[in-house]
Amino acid sequence: MKLVKIVLCALGLMIIGQTGFAQNKNRAIDQVIAIVDTSLVTKLELENRIALIERQFKAANRPLPPSNELRDQVLERLISERIQLNLAKESGVKVSDKDLDRIIGNIAGQNKLSPTEFKDKVEKEGTTFSKYKEELRKEVQLARLREREVDARVQVSESEIDSYIAEKDRGRLLQAGNDEIYLAQMLVSLPANASDSELASAKKKAEDILKDAGAEKDFLAYGKRIATPGSGVRVEDLGYRTLDRLPQLFIDATQGLGSNQLVSRVLQSGAGFHIIKVIDRKGSVVANTQNIVVTQTQARHILLRHRNGVTDLEAQRRLNSFKDQIKVKAADFAQLAKKHSEDGSAPNGGNLGWMSPGELVPEFEQSMNQLNVGEVSDPVKTEFGWHLIQVIERRQAQLSADKQRDYARATLREKKLDQAYQDWLRQIRDAATVEIRSID
Repeated sequence: MKLVKIVLCALGLMIIGQTGFAQNKNRAIDQVIAIVDTSLVTKLELENRIALIERQFKAANRPLPPSNELRDQVLERLISERIQLNLAKESGVKVSDKDLDRIIGNIAGQNKLSPTEFKDKVEKEGTTFSKYKEELRKEVQLARLREREVDARVQVSESEIDSYIAEKDRGRLLQAGNDEIYLAQMLVSLPANASDSELASAKKKAEDILKDAGAEKDFLAYGKRIATPGSGVRVEDLGYRTLDRLPQLFIDATQGLGSNQLVSRVLQSGAGFHIIKVIDRKGSVVANTQNIVVTQTQARHILLRHRNGVTDLEAQRRLNSFKDQIKVKAADFAQLAKKHSEDGSAPNGGNLGWMSPGELVPEFEQSMNQLNVGEVSDPVKTEFGWHLIQVIERRQAQLSADKQRDYARATLREKKLDQAYQDWLRQIRDAATVEIRSID
């Protein structure tokens, strides 16, 4: 409590109005509206943030929430930011002046401005450049804290990907009531209340059988050879069955498999571990189940790689020169790419082929997605260098099996990241000491 009082006194001295004590005039003293651990949130901060949000809503032509709700939401956001900044400081997450200058240089370049021009632009919008830099430093600091505390811990398992793809196909499969699938299985049985060691032993045995079964032409004949009395292995010819007569476990695992194909992994149920093979199929289920449809983009680019002695501004100016030539039809994009692009796609005029979501680095993909067909981007910076991008064509396409898994992994990770971040925010909010004061 003593520390809080000292901080409050210091704050009072810092935020006394510019007229000063000596002149004995009216003084404007900011009001503390929240104490977050040992940090403070002031009324002026709240009002400035509200004003900023109001301008953003107005520019986007969006209706504002009621004033009381907006004030509560913005105050809670400021408290959350203060908690995160305190954590960042305690954890040693910093943004050096050198890093900050580099980031500002990139932002200026993307706006086709020199650092001096960018500084002038910021100040014309009503804030000091030093204030802009400090706010940007906080944003980068919070982003790095999130990467460290949340993003790095989020993983997507293969079973989650399987479930996601199965869910996509389930609706169509449930409509295929007259379709039939012919399955055979070998089951490594488990005793009731199996111990961990018994589970591990049975799973290892099933995995060895699966490996050997892949080399056998006749799955059922091989099963009969190893399913000897006392072996703990049972072989079953399930014959043709409609989907409503099969366990969901089997339906999910055999999606996308045609006749004479083995499920690539061991399945576990309460009965034990299953090795499953599709002997045959009847009906429309035989059709391709790769039904995840995405928008694919065919694009080309000119890449200027990061090189010692070549500044970002020089690379951007060079690419902008190429763009101007393309715009007035003084040069063709493909010809410029063949001549100047520092990328393996250069011999093909910079053509990258058909790209699905998630296959390109985020900065490139985000810029590409904002372009219309035929349109050329401004210079875009990625970890590889500076790019000039042109969209050639777009189409709707079904993903291959491998691409499905990549797409599912990216989609699930994005969902899990958002949920993990919200959970983390709640945890640190609950752990913080926060006192909210009434506002005069």
